[in-house]
Amino acid sequence: MNSGQYIGEISALCFLHQSQPATSPPLLLAGTGSELLFYDLTNSQMIASFQVFNGIRVHGITLLTSSNSSRAYTVAVFGERKLKLFKFDIELPLVSLVSVESLPSFGHWILDVCFVKDCASEASRFLAVGCTDNSVYFWDTVESRISYEVRSPDKCLLYTMRMWGDKIDSLHVASGTIFNEIIVWKVVRGDIASFLGSSAKDSEIDVCDRPYQAVPVCRLAGHEGSIFRITWSLDGSKLVSVSDDRSARIWEVGTGQRDLADGAEVTVSRSSGPVLFGHSARVWDCCMSDSVIVTVGEDCTCRVWGLDGTQLKVIKEHIGRGVWRCLYDPVSHLLVTAGFDSAIKVHQLHSSLSMGSEGCNGVEDPDKKQTFALEIPNSKRTALMDSKSEYVRCMHFASEDTLYVATNNGVLYLAKISDTGDVVWTQIFRASEDIPIVCMSVFPGGTSCVDNWISLGDGKGRLTVVRVADITTPEDNCFYTWPAEAERQLLETFWCASLGPTYVFTADPRGRLKLWNIQSTSEKETRLTNALLVAEFTSCFPKRIICLDASFQEEVLVCGDLRGNLILFPLLRDLLLGESVASASQIAPINYFKGAHGISSVSSVSIYGSSSSNVELHSTGGDGCICYMEYDKIEQKLEFVGMKQIKELSLVQSFYPIDNPDYAIGFASANYILWNLLTETKVAEIPCGGWRRPHTYFLGDVPEIKNCFAFVKDEVIYVHKYWVQTTDRIYPQNLHLQFHGREMHSLCFINNHTNFSTHETQSGFIATGCEDGTVRLTRYSSGTDNWSASKLLGEHVGGSAVRSLCSVFKVHTLKDDMDTKKHGIPIDDQENQFLLISVGAKRVLTAWKRKISSMSFQWLSSDFPTRNSGTNLKESKKEKTNGNIDNGSVDSLTQEKNELCCTDSLENDWRYMAVTAFLVKLSGSRTSVCFIVVACSDATVTLRALVLPHRLWFDIALLVPSASPVLSLQHIVVPELQSSKDKSQTRNLFIVISGSTDGSIGFWDVTEKVETFMQNLSVLCQKDSSNFQKRPRTGRGSQGGRRWRSLDKPAATSETTDSDHMQEQTSSNLSSSQEIDMIQPLHVLKNAHQSGVNCLHVSDARNTESCFSCYVVSGGDDQALHGFCFYVTSSDNPTSEQYQIVFSHSDKIASAHSSAVKGVWTDGHWVFSTGLDQRVRCWRVSVDGKLSEHAHLVVSVPEPEALDVSVRGRNMYQVAVAGRGMQMTEFSAPTDA
Repeated sequence: MNSGQYIGEISALCFLHQSQPATSPPLLLAGTGSELLFYDLTNSQMIASFQVFNGIRVHGITLLTSSNSSRAYTVAVFGERKLKLFKFDIELPLVSLVSVESLPSFGHWILDVCFVKDCASEASRFLAVGCTDNSVYFWDTVESRISYEVRSPDKCLLYTMRMWGDKIDSLHVASGTIFNEIIVWKVVRGDIASFLGSSAKDSEIDVCDRPYQAVPVCRLAGHEGSIFRITWSLDGSKLVSVSDDRSARIWEVGTGQRDLADGAEVTVSRSSGPVLFGHSARVWDCCMSDSVIVTVGEDCTCRVWGLDGTQLKVIKEHIGRGVWRCLYDPVSHLLVTAGFDSAIKVHQLHSSLSMGSEGCNGVEDPDKKQTFALEIPNSKRTALMDSKSEYVRCMHFASEDTLYVATNNGVLYLAKISDTGDVVWTQIFRASEDIPIVCMSVFPGGTSCVDNWISLGDGKGRLTVVRVADITTPEDNCFYTWPAEAERQLLETFWCASLGPTYVFTADPRGRLKLWNIQSTSEKETRLTNALLVAEFTSCFPKRIICLDASFQEEVLVCGDLRGNLILFPLLRDLLLGESVASASQIAPINYFKGAHGISSVSSVSIYGSSSSNVELHSTGGDGCICYMEYDKIEQKLEFVGMKQIKELSLVQSFYPIDNPDYAIGFASANYILWNLLTETKVAEIPCGGWRRPHTYFLGDVPEIKNCFAFVKDEVIYVHKYWVQTTDRIYPQNLHLQFHGREMHSLCFINNHTNFSTHETQSGFIATGCEDGTVRLTRYSSGTDNWSASKLLGEHVGGSAVRSLCSVFKVHTLKDDMDTKKHGIPIDDQENQFLLISVGAKRVLTAWKRKISSMSFQWLSSDFPTRNSGTNLKESKKEKTNGNIDNGSVDSLTQEKNELCCTDSLENDWRYMAVTAFLVKLSGSRTSVCFIVVACSDATVTLRALVLPHRLWFDIALLVPSASPVLSLQHIVVPELQSSKDKSQTRNLFIVISGSTDGSIGFWDVTEKVETFMQNLSVLCQKDSSNFQKRPRTGRGSQGGRRWRSLDKPAATSETTDSDHMQEQTSSNLSSSQEIDMIQPLHVLKNAHQSGVNCLHVSDARNTESCFSCYVVSGGDDQALHGFCFYVTSSDNPTSEQYQIVFSHSDKIASAHSSAVKGVWTDGHWVFSTGLDQRVRCWRVSVDGKLSEHAHLVVSVPEPEALDVSVRGRNMYQVAVAGRGMQMTEFSAPTDA
């Protein structure tokens, strides 16, 4: 077995400074899991990765530059009780890391390591190792032994330790104790110790073993929580400590100036230095230079402070449990942060922060960033405002130095801004009377457009189109004004790039659009002569339309209104290209989507791309989300695909560029923010007072160095311009793939069953579910950086934790007479694509559907129960047990267990623990059903159905084996099982397998329920074939869904929409009974484990001789593995059940792992397992079902929670393990297997 790269928390950072050239960025070493990652910050690329430990996390890195070469280093890497030395040679692009020495394990965990000299040598031959027992060991790297050991007089356990000094006899140690204090002590020579009053006699001191002794310097008290990190200043005169009390403190420490003769400890008062308050959670790490202090914490923020305690900057770009490490280089001004989310962010702080400058955003260079304050020509800012005072109503950038400004007096100005801040104002247009301009729009032609077209709407309802032929001579322009709406009814005007500048839209407050054709004397003439009304578009919602986009090629117009609705209109080419008509066409919507952004306004919408049958739409809104929609041109359906929530923005105004969105533009509170969607970093942040003020922005080809923003405050236009031409590296950068920020509970491979451009044996896709409710799709590929890409699919409602995932990629087709026709067909049509099911806390269930011809998923449907919708099993019907059961081995369920009642008092604590699913469809029908079995923490197991493509949810039956909750679920589909009465007839057998907390494994036959539901489904009327699933019910960007609907009893709803009535009628048509059935188990294996069955897996059914067989393996909290064979045969007795089940070849490994088993997988030949002991073990299954360990591997994933395996070619397996991070391992089976 070979281990792959680990993706998870970054636990250590270290700079490698190069001597030539001095201004070049340093190199970077990062520790993650048991690996070292090496980065070149010049091009922000990973050069190499090295495995340094076996299952031990890297906690720290220390290096020493070789005296012979500036490109050779001695690197000390430590983790837990282990310490290793390496020789690191760099000749880019080639690097080598050679192990020099592995020190024996220390008795306590290592907290800090540094290279020091002794008085007899100028070379740093000693390695000082600080441990949690407040002692320091000095390792002689030449003789490979511990030469000295120095223990602090204060014997206590430590959370952190930091050493300062380059010589043994001047080494100072700062120890953060469990008593919230910092003990500072130093190492002195033995003769000095005796001079200070040592009671030991000279003859009793072994000079070779103990020539040094610890002497206390001071004790620092003031923190009210555990001290997590300490750092020294460069001269050793100051300390910075961070703590559990959410603060950082600066301490003045005397390191050699104090007279040591008194030998007394000094207790520093609480006011010895500034206290840095600002973090809202625990502070994990800090670093210090001569000018700034950097702290990072559990609140995912990085804060930059001045030495006087002034907070200079806040950076928040990480997600999850926090930022673990930070590192600052005062030469290059590079700030590196790393956290639980696996991301390594690199920022460049400007030197002005060294002087305590506030207002520098840390990303842009203040020397190149320009801020101007402009006043319109007739401004009366110094005087009192009156009704005739002129002020700004609208603004729009035409270029980085050109700004159009419209005022309340009906005047349009053009401001030319020079690099020095001088402004030349030109009046472009003035209305015939002083009527305020209400709205303004500039044709989106960009800087490449020869002339500018500006549309202005005033309070009288008139629209004016101004054409500036040459922006260098703005006086040479023409305009045309006409009445477009009634007085005070013209609120918006829009241009559309695909239609050209000859068409302009206007909007009124009631959801009505007008399309105007602007005519001129000829194409070469600039004089505007007329405007014809081409069409009127009336929305089905009487709400103001505030954004739109149109496609001439696709003949569609999409609009967004003030209440989050999207409306689609036809925009026929004949309408645009036809001759003028006497009256305008009245056009109604072809489709709409209500509440695409909840009740928040839609701020922008764009037609992103199209295919032969679909048009892809993107929209942004006031809910801080980007929504993705698809419009089916053939069926004229508008489908919600998914969304992306940008948590840093409360309002996403638009994205840039339109054709390939890489940046989001929006607002958070009163700040304007430019956000990079690819690197998840903040490009710019400008306080402006909020989005309600008149504002505008302009971005260049590289927004990090080319961006402009203007806003109005107190009648003054403030322009922030950062526009430079540079070939330097642009910051911030993301060096490492950003992943989940919390623990993962489940994962599954997305198997490649269609022809994608993916090398099967080289790469794969893995879906993971996290504690924070997110579901991600990550690609693994061979190479230096194995984890090449990770995409966020979405998140559960309210961020509820994802507990289990399963994938569905086969459809089982049934005839209408319920004879089996075929099984295992790869899904190849739109309704039956690859499905991904995720379940978790708050009983949230979400389905995802893979897009056609791409390895990407879209949101399909979500559901979770409403309040007071608990499962009461007393009202459930009891169903007779199916199958041929051995009464001696099957445990009968008592009446008390069957009548278990789950009240709703703790419904907020209920969560789904496990899920399994399979797809069934009727032959000749486009309707398919995904049957989903979910286990809840209230000890219920429910069979549910999702009808596709209508997205209808139904409850089918309850499966309750006992009062113990179910922790794991699997299913097996036995195909083409012959009937005992008629050998010509075959049927599919659907069996569900569960593992419970009491150690039992249960089996249910759900075949009859599946067949009955499919029979009832065949009577579904065509008029009922509506898509009932709307946008998921959300708070702000999270994904929820509709309430559960029982197959037998439709739920009451407070809403009376047509779709709800139709769904209730459909639910009634599919059921005749009044209660949900409860299925008792087909078979129960008691005491399969001594405690909870954490994981189950079953191999595919194989047809062997006259029966079907599969192999089942389980793992539990008792550290055991249990495997057995499961046979299903047709019954020979025509009077009995149609099949019988036989269990054989049972085997149990009592101590398969040294801790709880958390994940298993099998194909019948091999078994893979993982547990909390951080081991992946491979077991071989013999012919008689016996398990024998073949290989094992220590992984870097702390606390593994899940395991999945993908078969890659003959005898090749990829094993993925997830927990606090994720790691891939590869196994090559022997050729004789």
